[in-house]
Amino acid sequence: MANFKLGRSTRFCYGIGAVAYGVKDSGFTTFLMIYYNQVLGLSLFYTGLAILIALAFDAVSDPYIGHLSDNWRSRLGRRHPFMYVAIIPILLSYFYLWNPPADLSGMGLLVFLIIIAVAVRLFITFFEIPNAAMLAELSRGYDDRTALMSLRNTMGWLGGVVMAIIAYVFFLVPTDTIETGVLNMQGYQSFGLLAAIVMVVTMLISALGTHKLIPFLPQPKEQSGKAQPSFKNNLKVVFKNPSFRALFIAASFSMMAFGVIITLQIYFATFLFGLNNNQISLFPLCMILAALMALWLTPRLARGYEKRSVIRFLALGCLLITNIALILRLLGWLPENGHPLLLPILLVHILISTGFLVALQTVFGSMTADLVEDTERVTGYRIEGLYFAAISFSKKLVSGLGIFASGIFLSTANSDGEPITQTVMIDVSLVYIPFVMLLYFLTFVYCGRYRLTRQMHEENLSTLKILT
Repeated sequence: MANFKLGRSTRFCYGIGAVAYGVKDSGFTTFLMIYYNQVLGLSLFYTGLAILIALAFDAVSDPYIGHLSDNWRSRLGRRHPFMYVAIIPILLSYFYLWNPPADLSGMGLLVFLIIIAVAVRLFITFFEIPNAAMLAELSRGYDDRTALMSLRNTMGWLGGVVMAIIAYVFFLVPTDTIETGVLNMQGYQSFGLLAAIVMVVTMLISALGTHKLIPFLPQPKEQSGKAQPSFKNNLKVVFKNPSFRALFIAASFSMMAFGVIITLQIYFATFLFGLNNNQISLFPLCMILAALMALWLTPRLARGYEKRSVIRFLALGCLLITNIALILRLLGWLPENGHPLLLPILLVHILISTGFLVALQTVFGSMTADLVEDTERVTGYRIEGLYFAAISFSKKLVSGLGIFASGIFLSTANSDGEPITQTVMIDVSLVYIPFVMLLYFLTFVYCGRYRLTRQMHEENLSTLKILT
């Protein structure tokens, strides 16, 4: 890999590529279920089944697409062909996800949702995995990778949260005939069009903005007449690395916690703390501020320290801070519902806990990138696409399990099916709090088993420079 200087504009173009995934994720997790169930009339079971099938297909396809982009040979390099190919299909598939044929219902609507949801996830994977894998190609320094990953991760968060706010403020609003804004069909259709355009524009900016670097980026190495290593062999290589195994398990535990937290957040806010819609709408604004705070703080926090130590500190912070508001409520140390101090306290809690979570995910990505040269030193070739795809597989699979666990918590505490009350959410919190704390404790433990140090990374870079 030739040396080049990564300017601010190129860093921005690279980072903005994460917006597309953030917008997609926000739509799937926040709006898709209620739209197809409450607005289009598809049963809750069938809607959930379709989303689960799409998620399963997506998780399985990630590693293979990562492997393909690692070994692709073309005049456009390894990553950019996949990124360019994804752009138009994403525009069409994401638009039609929110604009299905008007005459579909029942099984026809179910089949349509499965096909279009799989298509959206597949095409966003064609862009996201190669784009994320470029982190290890665009930056080589131990600390610079954390800074670049922080930029990319923050842009992904901002893309999803800002699009959700736009949807609530401009599209999902009551009309003369629709009293409840989240049941506004036309609003979802307009949201789908805008979201598709935003995804395509940011993908195009990222691909074109990094295009000039193609000649400087690594290409698959010739294997002395031998075929490129197989997908199965490379997958074994990835999981043979003890540091990656530790990171994979740690990321799995943290993302399961994330799935539970995000799913139950609105339930706790509404039924335990008694907040109204206007008050809850301030949560995304705090999440935006938290992402910007993490963008500034994470590289400075990690500079000069071992990433293993930094991520264990962040995991410990998540363990101690994530549930503090619930614990204080159970102990009777929070202001009562309706008290003017309650909302500011909860907003500060959202700000700090989300900041820790964004920083945690950022350092996970930076640590994954460092494993690329560790493997290249041993094998002689780079498989950053497969590394990032494996982590992506973990995140998608276990965050879904976290959502599933949330449903179990709610159904167990409310077994009679009556409307959810404050008492029900107190019962949920008694299981939720130790469960989330356990997940973050296991994250803390397995992050400690990551072996790659700053010195080892520098030695890997030095060795590879000699070899090239």
